[in-house]
Amino acid sequence: MLLGLAGIACTEDQRGDLVDEGTEVVVRNIAASAGAAAFEREGFEVDGTLDCGASSSGGAEQIDVRCSGSSTEGEELVLEGDATTGSADIGDAVSGSFVGTADGDEVFQEEC
Repeated sequence: MLLGLAGIACTEDQRGDLVDEGTEVVVRNIAASAGAAAFEREGFEVDGTLDCGASSSGGAEQIDVRCSGSSTEGEELVLEGDATTGSADIGDAVSGSFVGTADGDEVFQEEC
């Protein structure tokens, strides 16, 4: 049985990739939720949810984010920015700079 388990052990690179992918998922989910709230504060009700993608460059510390969706009035909504992961302290896990547009017109900029 031990022989079988040894065959599925991750290398250090694989563990690093898993951490990067997990961090991207967390940032993508935060961006979808916070982005929808930001659009709604500016008067654009999001139809459904924002579809977000995130990709890290150089590890999980720097993540590029892009979300898209539409408003209930049919405007194309886009949220773009970058996030930086910090410490595990509450409130310091993720920070970033984001711009939201509706039909190509900037409707907000946020530093969080």
